[in-house]
Amino acid sequence: MTDVRPRVSAVLRRFADARGAALRDIDADLDPFVRVAEDVLLSGGKQVRPAFCYWGWRGAGGPDCDEIVTAAAALEVLHACALVHDDVMDGSQLRRGAPSAQRRLTLVHRRARLGGDPDTFGRSAAILLGDLFLTWADDLLMASGLTPGALARAWPTYARMRGELVAGQYLDLASQVGPGASQGGAGGGQVDPARVARIARYKTAGYTVVRPLQLGALLAGSRPGLLETYAAFGHPLGEAFQLRDDVLGVFGDPAVTGKPAGEDLRDGRPNGLLALALRQARPAAAARLRDLVGRPARPGAVEQARELIAASGAPAAAEERIAARTAQALAVLARSDLDDTTRGALMELATAATARAQ
Repeated sequence: MTDVRPRVSAVLRRFADARGAALRDIDADLDPFVRVAEDVLLSGGKQVRPAFCYWGWRGAGGPDCDEIVTAAAALEVLHACALVHDDVMDGSQLRRGAPSAQRRLTLVHRRARLGGDPDTFGRSAAILLGDLFLTWADDLLMASGLTPGALARAWPTYARMRGELVAGQYLDLASQVGPGASQGGAGGGQVDPARVARIARYKTAGYTVVRPLQLGALLAGSRPGLLETYAAFGHPLGEAFQLRDDVLGVFGDPAVTGKPAGEDLRDGRPNGLLALALRQARPAAAARLRDLVGRPARPGAVEQARELIAASGAPAAAEERIAARTAQALAVLARSDLDDTTRGALMELATAATARAQ
């Protein structure tokens, strides 16, 4: 069974129902907060991290069982934490085509006609929601039914993954306000490709592909060389995954991606596509692009920046890099000693992660 999403979704539904009921028992006033938590946790998504964890387990010789699906589902809860906090930091109002958690919680305040500032309440409540998801992820992993020995083997990697996620997120945040940054961010339009790649390595590649695979392997007992194989596969694939996100963030269809196009440009957030555009554009165009990035109050800035990026040839270069990194990852699979079922599943996941419209 290559697609474990229905099973992961079922685990999340049962878990959210149980934990939501426990919170409602504390106080009836928690009901709106719980409803937002349930909506966020059960809103779908690609669920790539649970899938990589599951197949990391299978590749290490683990059997198909409910326990590993439950453990893998914990990564989706952790991802919910990251998304909620990310939207707070970015001030995003949309997530997966619906109001973000902070927006929903702001509306809770307004509908109840509570005192104080609704936006402050929404942001503060969303921070608490992200914190709640962080604790829930740990709880779900520990309650997966896997043996204490398996959990003990995997816990250091799980803990490291959480730390790397925070580190990558902080570096992403700092990159918007570095030395010489304009009022809009992006370091005054200066984008360091090496720094962008380092942020992607920790914020995306490790957290999305490498660590979930290794976590699954460690839960199953792993074997010599497997963790290294997963890293060699996961790092280039994670880079391709992030670059696909960067392209979709600028040129994607909001009706499909669920988020407004051009948010990174508006907010002055450096990314791989912007780094390519600044490197390939003619000097005058690059200077103009630097001036446009991170200028939310300037009419038409995002549209003009998008046109300059397109004219630079960066989108085509990004597609070439995505294809090259994906091929690099697939080559690792081809020469690995993974069983045919796991190899095929990981090839399918790699394609889905990089050739997507959302």
